[in-house]
Amino acid sequence: MAKLRKLVDTREGREESVMSTQEYIRKVIEDVGEDDDFTRKPWLSAIDYVNVDGGIVTSCFGDVKKFLKNGKLEQIVVVIKSCTPNALGDLTVTLKDLSGTISGTIHYKVLTEERFAKAFTVGSTLILHNVSVFSPKQSTHHYLNITKKNMVKVFHKDGGSA
Repeated sequence: MAKLRKLVDTREGREESVMSTQEYIRKVIEDVGEDDDFTRKPWLSAIDYVNVDGGIVTSCFGDVKKFLKNGKLEQIVVVIKSCTPNALGDLTVTLKDLSGTISGTIHYKVLTEERFAKAFTVGSTLILHNVSVFSPKQSTHHYLNITKKNMVKVFHKDGGSA
């Protein structure tokens, strides 16, 4: 029997529904249509990892406003769309999930860890938890501040993981 998975579906206004992993994957593929970021091996491997671990993806960028009170996204799975080193040694990134994109910074201490040294490339998928959300005053833009404590797993573009 397929393991059941809770899925919080804020786009359709439902509080929660329960579906099998196979139904969840099928729904994800249907929802993304032409967007192949969500049909590539790193994304699918990350979703499988979360599922096998018994976890639930509880946040998405569409939920950012909901999380501004406590300033954190509980658990998210994201694809790196762009990454550029900055003058402080951090990595400035654009991240994408099923609900959209958001900018962020990966702290330099994450980049110095051997297991992550070459993991952050365009197309890699990250599983993150308890990620701080920064929103400047009078702004509708939100940014993620990613540290070592936020890193769960990285799935490389080439299929490996860290």
